[in-house]
Amino acid sequence: MGQMIVSGIALGAIYGLVALGIVLVFKATGVLNFAHGEAVMISTFVALTLIKLGLPYWLAVLGTLVFAAAFGWIIERFIIRPFLGKSLLVSGIATLGLFLLMGDFAVWLWGKDPFDFPGPFSQKPIFISGVAVSPADLGIVGVASLLAGGLFAFFRFTRLGIAMQACMENPTAAQLMGIPIRRIHSLAWMLSHMIGAIAGLLIAPVTFLHFTMMQHVLHFAFAAAVLGGIFSLPGSLIGGIVIGITANLTGAYVSSAWKEIVPFAVMLAILILRPHGLLAVRPVKKV
Repeated sequence: MGQMIVSGIALGAIYGLVALGIVLVFKATGVLNFAHGEAVMISTFVALTLIKLGLPYWLAVLGTLVFAAAFGWIIERFIIRPFLGKSLLVSGIATLGLFLLMGDFAVWLWGKDPFDFPGPFSQKPIFISGVAVSPADLGIVGVASLLAGGLFAFFRFTRLGIAMQACMENPTAAQLMGIPIRRIHSLAWMLSHMIGAIAGLLIAPVTFLHFTMMQHVLHFAFAAAVLGGIFSLPGSLIGGIVIGITANLTGAYVSSAWKEIVPFAVMLAILILRPHGLLAVRPVKKV
């Protein structure tokens, strides 16, 4: 059970990171990005391409983060921006179109064959209190924790992070105070894609790099975002961990056939009790 919980936390951390990118964009721009998983997949393929070109691993990671930021900026500036302020359905359909376009582009450029992807962590298990734990799982949890701490510090202690929070809370008031809303929107998409790229770099060594690698993960990431509260950044990480542990324990002690069903059942049960999610606060407006 200890081993299942540790690996479930690691898997949930990946779900949480992907959900974090989804929630960040939704809070900042009101767009539900269904193409987020495909953007993660393309960034991971870019990392593999850089490694095959002979770049050291960490330099390839840096190059991937730069690409992810630029990719997010291009998508927001030239594709998403005309849909800002429109209904959620209109912008959602636009991101669904991006989902199909990115998937076809990946197949055209890299093919349908799966690829092995190198990772920074060893796969040889270590024993902690009699529990066999993979260093890759510990590394995933560590990276997710550092990233969450970095985001907290960014939003709490930097002027740019505080300005982004203001735009998320009340865009009209933030604009009246002189905050450049469009730049904040671009920054949100850039951060979202960079966080997603990190998630892709963590999950590809555990599975395989394939053009469908994120479609399964994205389902659980959306569930984690809803479970934690679609407007809550910490809630997305907690929701991912809850779903990861639940899925692992279900597959180990119930049946692998129920592994993908029970986490969503847990999500529905919690949402019946807390419709706004685990950490989201019910919105209140003064008239």
